[in-house]
Amino acid sequence: MIFDLVVHVHNLLRENLTTPAARVATPYVHRNLQMYKRGLETIPPLAQAFRVPPDPQVVYDKIFGHGSEIDYAMAQVVPMFDLFAESPEENYQRVYELTRLAPDRIVFCGGTDPVLRGVNTALRDIEGQVSDLGARSIKLYTAHAGGASWRMDDRYIAYPMYERMLELGCNLVQVHKGDPQGTEPLDALHPRDVHQAALDFPELNFIVHHLAFPFEDEAIDLAARLPNVYVAMSTWINMIRIAPVETAMRLGKMLRWCGPEKAIWGSETPLWPSAQALLEDSYTFQISEDLRRGWDFPEITDDDRRLMFGHNLLRLLDLEPLPAVGGPRSPVGRIA
Repeated sequence: MIFDLVVHVHNLLRENLTTPAARVATPYVHRNLQMYKRGLETIPPLAQAFRVPPDPQVVYDKIFGHGSEIDYAMAQVVPMFDLFAESPEENYQRVYELTRLAPDRIVFCGGTDPVLRGVNTALRDIEGQVSDLGARSIKLYTAHAGGASWRMDDRYIAYPMYERMLELGCNLVQVHKGDPQGTEPLDALHPRDVHQAALDFPELNFIVHHLAFPFEDEAIDLAARLPNVYVAMSTWINMIRIAPVETAMRLGKMLRWCGPEKAIWGSETPLWPSAQALLEDSYTFQISEDLRRGWDFPEITDDDRRLMFGHNLLRLLDLEPLPAVGGPRSPVGRIA
């Protein structure tokens, strides 16, 4: 079973990126995309890069089309409302439209922000997304420009959201950590604030995205010690072609300390041009023998892959592993 944790329906049109924070973040993000996609597709000039209107059908095709072996995906709201000119409601609806294209294959992950939206509105967002749109998880961003950052362990801002989620039967919290986008403060991207939140809410599971790089050691430490903290492989695994040694080091540290049961694969589609190409690169990836010998990293086994690329997320969502519904099976799929 291949379950892609991270897909989006970004609106990156120029008219949606008019805020002061977006004007700083856009060139930075574009440079990163140029690096990640090296060798996979031609990147248009910066002036043309973000001219494609957001279309759920296009994203669906990038995930499941062209012989894709991906069986399920989670469509995630991006609550970086300080970057976007559009309303949060437009953001929510577009992601939900992707879910509606294949409700048996795409899980909706809602999102909100207790500072940019206010706590009361954030609580209403969560209730509407879970009760009306079927959200199985909520995505959060703690780091914002202009002094709007907040902490996951804030008892007055964050904890009411967790309590409301539990009341509604939704127990999976996801948070963007590390991977700075522009002017947001690095300190707010550090995963340290997940620690107390995870201790105070043992009924919730927390997924720390992007391995919180450049704070990857701290994220790995949290996931190793706390039973309800997990790490997402999104964004850093996308460097697997251009930085295989760095990727192997991150994988090795993660597997040595956390084990494969704490890691979850995601593609970041559509920012990544081909989810299937990334799946093939990352599923078959192996840590070299010299790194395993020199750093005591484990060899990646088929059982490890089974967990990281699907079954960990199925378990967190309390879903049964159903017969594969994806496209034609290649050797990657036969291994799975």
